[in-house]
Amino acid sequence: MTPPSQRVKIEVVARVVGSLQHCSRRQILFDNAGIGDQVRQQDLASYPPEVQEEWEQLTALLSRLGERFPNQLFVQIVNAQSPRGMWLALRGVRRYPAFLVGGERIVGFDEERIAAAITRALNEPR
Repeated sequence: MTPPSQRVKIEVVARVVGSLQHCSRRQILFDNAGIGDQVRQQDLASYPPEVQEEWEQLTALLSRLGERFPNQLFVQIVNAQSPRGMWLALRGVRRYPAFLVGGERIVGFDEERIAAAITRALNEPR
């Protein structure tokens, strides 16, 4: 496994759906009871179709990036409506999803641009 100091931190600023807003203890309880996926699907289904599609697209993209850069990424998802998300909006992040990688900001789902930013960040001297 890659040491944390050799990982690239990616902040993903996005509209977060309810399934990520459960406290971790409650989520573990749901998962252990075998209903975690059902709760997540119900949460996702309560959002408008465009938000559902955006969330599914985001999770698929993050999964592909994880496969492409195994053990090299530290991904932090920032709810656009959280205090950190509002702070980033004041700093210019006003469209979502926004990927903050090594000082670069990529808005949207351009996987190749995000991967190129990750590669540059990985190659920077530490």
